[in-house]
Amino acid sequence: MWVNMKNPTMDEVQKLSRELDIPATFTNDLTTPVPKNSALQVDSVIKITLDFPVIKRIDMGHPYEVKFIVSKHTLITIQYEEMEGIDRFKRHFEVATTLRKTQKHLTGAHLFISLINSLYESATSKLDYIESKLGDIEDQIFKNNERQMVYEISNVSKKLITFRHILRGHDDIFRDIRPLFESVYGNIFIADLQSLHGQYFILQRQTNALFETLTALRETNTAMLSTRQNEIIKNLTIMAFITFPLTLLSSMFGMNVESAPIIGATGDFWIIVGIMICGTIGFFTFFKYKGWI
Repeated sequence: MWVNMKNPTMDEVQKLSRELDIPATFTNDLTTPVPKNSALQVDSVIKITLDFPVIKRIDMGHPYEVKFIVSKHTLITIQYEEMEGIDRFKRHFEVATTLRKTQKHLTGAHLFISLINSLYESATSKLDYIESKLGDIEDQIFKNNERQMVYEISNVSKKLITFRHILRGHDDIFRDIRPLFESVYGNIFIADLQSLHGQYFILQRQTNALFETLTALRETNTAMLSTRQNEIIKNLTIMAFITFPLTLLSSMFGMNVESAPIIGATGDFWIIVGIMICGTIGFFTFFKYKGWI
């Protein structure tokens, strides 16, 4: 039997504890999430607290937390937000129950392993979403949108860092729950737990690979952004180098003195303009010859 509760009240927890014989020590923190993964055992009942990463939702600043209470006949799950993996498992479980495909000898451990599988599949889809975001970022980088991609890269980086940090805590839990399951069920679920641990390592490797891709994209974006900024600075420097002597020349001819060359001669304005145009062409020719433009 599987019992799933969302944001239970203390009355609901106490009622469930009486009906399903949950150890009293397991009910203390069921009404609120706790910021720590853990695995505990009392008699033949195992309680596991695990955090799962959030990717697409931007209104949450904390991970998903799920508490699992595993007994020989029942799996109890406590969740505090809507979770795609649990919803998917719920639909499959309801269909299987309706079609009477569930076996009567299934234990809470069977359901726990199946649910963790579903949650890891959901985590894999979240990594697929991040991978698609990285593809979009790569396209935008090479479309000269480097400046806009600085924020996008930072946002994805934050999600990946959080994902990797939360996922890392699962490794210790898998090492902790193996002797607990062995003490209750013997060697029945060792292979299943090893398979789950293998899924964890696959997720970890995929996360690390995406992080390496993100790092390469960040470096590429930074290099291209720096190149564009250097190009802009170079062009501004060239413009300043061209306009400064022309400004100086026009200022010299604008001085209020009694004797000045060219000033007062026939066509003096056009002579000065011609000198400035020739100077501009000369500067451009020199810069072009040097390969600066």
